[in-house]
Amino acid sequence: MRPVRNLTIPITLARHVDEPLHEQIAGQVGAAIRDGLLAPRAQLPSTRSLATLLGVSRGVAIAAYEVLFAKGCVRGESGSGTFVAGHSCVKAPPPASGQRTLVDLRPGQPSTEAFPLAAWRAAWRRAGFRRPPTEAAPALGLPQLRRAISEHFLGTKGSSCHGKQIVITRGPAHGLTLVLEALGIRGPLVAIEQPCPAWLWRVAGSPTPLAVDSCGARVDEIPPGCRVAVISADAQIPYGTVLSPQRRGEVARWAHETGGFVIEIACDTVFRPELDGLPRLSAMAGARSVLIGGFDELLSPALRLGYAVVPDELAAEMASIIERRGEQPESVGQLAMESMLGDGTVVRLMHRLGRLYARKRRLVQQTLGGVVAAGTLNSAVIPLPPNANAEQVAAELFERSIRVETLAPYHFSGQHPQGLVVGYGHVPDAVLERALNTLAIVQQ
Repeated sequence: MRPVRNLTIPITLARHVDEPLHEQIAGQVGAAIRDGLLAPRAQLPSTRSLATLLGVSRGVAIAAYEVLFAKGCVRGESGSGTFVAGHSCVKAPPPASGQRTLVDLRPGQPSTEAFPLAAWRAAWRRAGFRRPPTEAAPALGLPQLRRAISEHFLGTKGSSCHGKQIVITRGPAHGLTLVLEALGIRGPLVAIEQPCPAWLWRVAGSPTPLAVDSCGARVDEIPPGCRVAVISADAQIPYGTVLSPQRRGEVARWAHETGGFVIEIACDTVFRPELDGLPRLSAMAGARSVLIGGFDELLSPALRLGYAVVPDELAAEMASIIERRGEQPESVGQLAMESMLGDGTVVRLMHRLGRLYARKRRLVQQTLGGVVAAGTLNSAVIPLPPNANAEQVAAELFERSIRVETLAPYHFSGQHPQGLVVGYGHVPDAVLERALNTLAIVQQ
């Protein structure tokens, strides 16, 4: 136990547990602030001093303060240091009679617990200090952001693509819309995995359902005449199925033999060991492949930035569509994203979220046990008995102040199974555990 100078609390670090050191520090300092042991506006040690006192790296201290910034527990004053926030992290009073605190377990929400607030602010500050462009942003996006994404892919995916193949979009839905329009293909000529999110089905315009089994998409069931297959190779939504190596080869052969295109929906929010060694679909399908993704789930939906990695000739057609419609994302946001890619913020956040989601997933599995069927990186699918009504179960949970999603919003080619989809990556551990205990009782 090491006392921290300028603090009246001890910090105890356990170095042989799963919880990262920066989260241990942030948790103990945050608890002291909420309990009133650290007064509002009290100055905290610098990150360098904190690192020295606790015997950790400065990076650990910076990460701990970033967590506290994201939770509103501390604030920074330029040139002065870091201070306890006024009242934003103080323990809230119990809700008044008739009021309740709703726990939102719907999937797809980014985590504020790991949000790199200091780096986010610095990136936007740097972007804002640059001279504003005198012309409209290039149709394909700022060259420096496209180059940064290319370098990011090389470092994180081991895949190589040049900046001219990258189109900056307003997110995955916008990217898919642009690609299909550039190809001149929609509807039954497009095959999409089933089930799939409603937005995918809507953008593709009532496409052909493509069955999925434990190995991923059934490529052998793509009907003759289909020219596009939309596949989430690394985590099919909502069940999280990973496309097997054999199926990846089958997808690539289908594209080359038929002249069709494979559109892969990226799932690259965190680093996932289970994907190590799997061949990249984009590398196997080559010029017949398209990769579509975005930064909304990693950072914030408010960013509204995504990308599409496409063959050169398709990029030119997409540029024409974007320029004609004036759909270029704002230059300042692109500059901020380029900054966060270039200074390592994105890679550090991916590592941090990977550890965070893994810890929370263990909590879900321990609480719900075998009832968890599957799920994506930070969500789980909870099946219900055939005679159950998922909407009624969700309504009962809502009465108990827990909001979940059912499988109803997802498009199935056949009958909808009865089940719930819960997101957990954005929920604090203590709140998540209480909600899961309630859920376990209700779903039985």
